[in-house]
Amino acid sequence: MQITLAQALKEKNRISGEISRLWGLVAKENSCKEGHTRCIDVLKAREQIEGLTAKLIELKTKIGKANEGNLRDIYTMEECKNKMKRLAQVSTIEGAHHDRYDSDEVTQYTVEITAKEIVEEQHQLQLMCNRLQDAMDLYNATHKIEFDTPLTK
Repeated sequence: MQITLAQALKEKNRISGEISRLWGLVAKENSCKEGHTRCIDVLKAREQIEGLTAKLIELKTKIGKANEGNLRDIYTMEECKNKMKRLAQVSTIEGAHHDRYDSDEVTQYTVEITAKEIVEEQHQLQLMCNRLQDAMDLYNATHKIEFDTPLTK
């Protein structure tokens, strides 16, 4: 069945969620008091996990191949977000500041990059991320792959 990359990405999240849910049940139900009944068949759940994992690998591979034409935008977006995160960590303390604990000592701070410059750069990066996201959304909505879901809808 043909699905868009946008649908494929949602399906990837659904399959991953189902695998996580099943692992949670396996972890919880594997060991129980003798004589008690488990709420799931643990071995069957493990088989389901293996089957879903194989489908997840298949889907991720197809998504990866289909995204060849979109890699520049994907990596640019990733680096934009990384830069925004790093800029948020840059200290912009400047001017005279009292040292800690009500001391009379004053320390003078200077900066190379002002808070105003950082805010403006973050704003420009966010605008770039927005444009990239719009382009990726369009790409994901218009490019299709062949995939049959293992999950019932």
